[in-house]
Amino acid sequence: MFKKECLNLSTLKALNEILKRLNCLRRWTSFIKDDTYNELAKQGFNCIAAYLLASYAEENGKIIHWENFPKIALYRAFKKVYVSFDTPEHINNQVCEIGNIEKEAFDEKTKEYITELTNEDFCNFICEGLNTYEMEIYKAATKLTSKVELSAIGKRSTLEYFEKKFEIQKSIKNFYYIPGVKVFNKFYRTYFRRFKKISKLRNQNRWSVYPYLLNCSVLGHLLDTAIFSYLIGLQNFDERVAAMMFFMGIFHDLGEVWTTDYPSPIKYGIPGLKKAVDIFEEIMLNKHFFSKISSYIAEHIRNLLKEKESTFHKWIKPADMLAADSECWRQCRAGTRDPYFKEAIEKFDKQLSDNVYQLPPLFQELHDYYLRYAKFAIRDID
Repeated sequence: MFKKECLNLSTLKALNEILKRLNCLRRWTSFIKDDTYNELAKQGFNCIAAYLLASYAEENGKIIHWENFPKIALYRAFKKVYVSFDTPEHINNQVCEIGNIEKEAFDEKTKEYITELTNEDFCNFICEGLNTYEMEIYKAATKLTSKVELSAIGKRSTLEYFEKKFEIQKSIKNFYYIPGVKVFNKFYRTYFRRFKKISKLRNQNRWSVYPYLLNCSVLGHLLDTAIFSYLIGLQNFDERVAAMMFFMGIFHDLGEVWTTDYPSPIKYGIPGLKKAVDIFEEIMLNKHFFSKISSYIAEHIRNLLKEKESTFHKWIKPADMLAADSECWRQCRAGTRDPYFKEAIEKFDKQLSDNVYQLPPLFQELHDYYLRYAKFAIRDID
């Protein structure tokens, strides 16, 4: 059960730190040196796959408790950056066997970190998703997305590649009892091909014309926005609605897989361009995504996107902007001196002052924190 008092500025700062660390933590380091393969992008990708897989299971008669998924995502984020890092699962299993260490020990350590960095009530809340059917779906989704990533890396002539491919394929088969896993696992079929395309959002950098120090991709930004949307939802609605807002954040830039995007000053500065972009995105989504998947799943995601643009726009858009604040803060923490990252936060601050957008008081405090830090880190010298 969510207790509103467990969400405070300290908790938001702790979650912000999690996002930064996920952004920094690279994947597949034994294969490649590529910062587009980082844990923030992977966790965002996991959530997309989990939603599609859960929808497929629901269509086939399974009862899905959607409110568990954001909790699972948050829990796994803490575990990834404070406990498991990038240690391969098969190595961890061997070490635990040698030391006679139960796997539950890692969960207990994760809970300790969550409680220490946030509070006991928040820890208890996000741990409600553990040991649920939704957790099994999420685990299956992580294996499927790992297979997608590995297929894109291309180091296919090495023994290590084949060993990893076999390990992932074996682990996916353990989840064949979940409707959809076997279907999604078929390499050249519809869903896997859609996953491969969505995965390419990791290649789209959101700050590409500025001297960025951290690679903030569109795929990672989906998770940023989803988490802020969810937390804002918890402050204003019940868990069911907050979970729906989480997935609105996860899918809010999905169209950019096929359309890319214009910088905001251009998109909003040329009359009619924003509307044209929205129509084009809808056309591309219908052509390349919705028409290729189950009508049941397609309708679910269409409804999310429609609600995002209508009823929940006043909540999701500020969450999207707050996610951009967080990215700018990360660049400042990393050491950038470019004033644009400060100016981007200042622009959102002016929009808040002019009531173009509104943030709940607690999230306004977080925005104010980002702004203070950016002004301190990037001081005018002219």
